[in-house]
Amino acid sequence: MNQLDTDRLRLRSWMPKDAPFLLDLESRVETIRYLGPGATVMMTIEQANASIGRRRAVRGVGQGIWAIEHRDSGTLVGNLLCKPMSEEMQRHVGVKPDDLASEIGWHLHPDAQGQGFATEAARAVLDYAHRANPHQRVFAIVDPRNEPSQKTCARLGLERIGYTEGYAVDEHLVYLAPSPEGRTTEP
Repeated sequence: MNQLDTDRLRLRSWMPKDAPFLLDLESRVETIRYLGPGATVMMTIEQANASIGRRRAVRGVGQGIWAIEHRDSGTLVGNLLCKPMSEEMQRHVGVKPDDLASEIGWHLHPDAQGQGFATEAARAVLDYAHRANPHQRVFAIVDPRNEPSQKTCARLGLERIGYTEGYAVDEHLVYLAPSPEGRTTEP
């Protein structure tokens, strides 16, 4: 997985030394409350280490799960993913099984929120994903109560194309990133 640098951030692979930060990040209800069905509060350093192993295993053309690090200080600020969309999720979103579909998502430590880091990191990953495979369709699935992520999607130029069908108890908003040519295409 490629390291990506922006003006302020470095997106890199998760490393075992990051486990204390990941535990702090995902032991907070306010951080994981919008991560979708099945998200649970992380309780132990062992869970953090296991999660890092799973994050490092997600690799593909234009895909991965990155630790977001502030370039100047080296401080970790959050997590960003662009991973293959599961067949189940494709059904909930209304994407054909043969389509190359990825899901982008982010969550930041409360101390790092409101500073534009999610937008900056997601823009770098969207550029990387589309350079790696221009035919890849990248979706964001957003809890309708998560107004900050909706605003991030708008700043990124993602188009809200509808709602999930049966993804969770509540429907989630579905956003589609524009293609490299600047067009969105309905599923």
